[in-house]
Amino acid sequence: MVKILFFGDLVETLGMASDEIALPADVTDVERLLFVLAKRGEMWKKMLLGNPKLNVTVNKQFAEKSSPVKDGDEIALVGFAVV
Repeated sequence: MVKILFFGDLVETLGMASDEIALPADVTDVERLLFVLAKRGEMWKKMLLGNPKLNVTVNKQFAEKSSPVKDGDEIALVGFAVV
């Protein structure tokens, strides 16, 4: 399981402040996790993929899309709507 925290416009747009999900076996980095979350709907896709105003932390450390994720991690997504 990973804990995902949402901040900024993500809370209102996606309708949640946090979530816990079982990490699929093929998800080994931030980018793959974002792709999995984007499958939840069009707004998720818009806010998480290709959004230049999205910042990610893994275990309270800023992370790149290529940063690894593993069971037990806390991932924070800080995003703002692209106008």
